Amino acid sequence: MAVGVLVISSNGYAKVMDPAEFRQQSRGGKGVGCFKVTEDSGPVAVVLSVPLGKGERVLVATAQGQAILTPVDDIPMRSRTAGGVKVISLADGDTVIAAGV
Repeated sequence: MAVGVLVISSNGYAKVMDPAEFRQQSRGGKGVGCFKVTEDSGPVAVVLSVPLGKGERVLVATAQGQAILTPVDDIPMRSRTAGGVKVISLADGDTVIAAGV
C-alpha cells in the first residue's frame, strides 16, 4: 500500500509528500524542512500519514467550527520545499486546528 505524508498549514494550505524524501536522523540531528512557511500559508498545523490511491478522504476542522471532507488523492504531491495548495477557505481570524483520515 502506498503511503504519503500530508501536511496542512493553519491557513488551509496542504500538500502530500513521499516519505522517502525524509532521511533518517541520528541523535543530535537538526531535521529537514517539509513546508514552505509564508505569510499566506501560515505555520504547519497538522501532519498525517495517509494512504494513497485508496479513495480515502481527510476531514479538516477549524477553530470556528467549519469542516471540510476532501479526497486525499485530490491534494497534489509536492516536494519537501514547495508550498501547498488551498484546500479550505477560512473566515477572517479562523485557523485549521485538526485533521484526520
